[in-house]
Amino acid sequence: MVGVPGRSKGCVTCRKRKKGCDLKQPECGQCKQRGIRCGGYDSDRMFVYQGPGYYHKHGASPSTSKMDRDTSMGTISFAQPIPVTHDAQMVAAEAASHLSIRKPTQPLVVSAFLQQCLMKSAYTQKSLETFIYLYMPDGDLKSTNVQGKDFVDILPMLCVRDQALQTALLAIGTAALARAEDDPVLVRQSRALYGQALHETAVALRNPKRVKSEAIFAIPRVMALFEILFGADGNTTSQANSWLSHAQGELALIVSWGPEAYAESDEAHLLFTNARFRPLIAAVRTRKASVLNEKRWKTLPWKGRVKSPDDRLLDILCAVPEILEAVDKVSSDEFKESWRQVLRTETLSKCWALHFKLEAWAETYASEIYTPAEINSTMPIYFPHIEIAWLTSRYWVTALLLYGAFDVLSGISPQTDTTLTRPDRPHPRSFARMISRSVSYFFQKEYGITGATAISFPLGNALLYMGKNMAVDKTYFGMVLQAWNDPLLPSAIRDFLNSMKRSVPPNSRAPTPTNRCGDGFTE
Repeated sequence: MVGVPGRSKGCVTCRKRKKGCDLKQPECGQCKQRGIRCGGYDSDRMFVYQGPGYYHKHGASPSTSKMDRDTSMGTISFAQPIPVTHDAQMVAAEAASHLSIRKPTQPLVVSAFLQQCLMKSAYTQKSLETFIYLYMPDGDLKSTNVQGKDFVDILPMLCVRDQALQTALLAIGTAALARAEDDPVLVRQSRALYGQALHETAVALRNPKRVKSEAIFAIPRVMALFEILFGADGNTTSQANSWLSHAQGELALIVSWGPEAYAESDEAHLLFTNARFRPLIAAVRTRKASVLNEKRWKTLPWKGRVKSPDDRLLDILCAVPEILEAVDKVSSDEFKESWRQVLRTETLSKCWALHFKLEAWAETYASEIYTPAEINSTMPIYFPHIEIAWLTSRYWVTALLLYGAFDVLSGISPQTDTTLTRPDRPHPRSFARMISRSVSYFFQKEYGITGATAISFPLGNALLYMGKNMAVDKTYFGMVLQAWNDPLLPSAIRDFLNSMKRSVPPNSRAPTPTNRCGDGFTE
């Protein structure tokens, strides 16, 4: 165990909440003032993972303690049994050199994987380490956003609580390893594990005690990620539909607890705030109002807590699916004209209310997002760092959806509109173009699945919008095409977007980038 200079000496609770701590004992002043339980002060322990070749380089020999676990990946040594604690840390000193994943340029600090979770076999350890490097290919925490960091950090604690989550993690880790080593046997094993995880999850959901465990809430995210990266090919709708079912299952789990439950513990609150976006993607995709737009779901989980910029942005996005549902009804001949006109007026009023909220949000958090100097330029957009890129892309897609619906309700057809401005509100085309210009940034290898999955939803909606008027936005489609054909882009992301495109109604579909000659796009 080693000390690390500069690490926070604050109480457990303040460190988890990433807040300053006054170090008062036996409980700190911040926790006492907020009326929350102070976790006390634990000494920070570090478990150092030595990759293969470490001892050779440093002229040392590995420990032969009974607690050691020697594997093809290296050795992890423990001086004593590991208690379940949020503060134990594991530092990866060197990545596995034989994996087709780049070595970290600096130590990767993540929560300690408990012995019973990781050390059962070299195979298990290798699979789960591969899963981590999906998020951080360079072993650099800067290569993922805060939600990715939080997710990787909390998983080790949760994975020992339920077999279903352990199996789901093993499935995706095995699938990632299979792809890295091009091993068809591992591919079959990953799918078998995936099926086993689905079965184990179904068993857990029927168990009143297990279904109330925070570990269960992490399963849909892992399973949905499996569908994105290793699901069926993009020539069918099955991949998108499977992903959608996981997102809807995640929403069902969220609702089953009730909003008050997510204010009771830091783990539950973190899982809720991390999970909220995916059910909203599903609601946008199905164009149906979401229960998450109810006031209680936007207030009670934050009792005694402060909302982040992302939390407040998602509060606005929560209202968008309801507007999209209303747009479809206004445009349908199934309803009487008089009723549709009333609904149109009501929905336009909601659009204006959301417009002012979104404008206020953008002004309040101007320093948290990026605005290019020229909105309608064709120059690629590169952000200061992934955190700003992630939040900005969510803002842009929220604006694109809102102002796109605004146009339809105002009688403006995207198929014939060639303008770039609106006299009283932003133009949706500007947001679609900025999303297209930023694709190459998110597809950089250093950002792993964080970048690719962060841009998938914004990109899908940008393609849908621009595909309705190719003559105007062909140049921006070309920018997407260039990134689309980049060999560094995981083919799984292309397949997933293709599957999502094929699963939307035909009249909403956009062309899909392709390698063919001609204009480079196909229906």
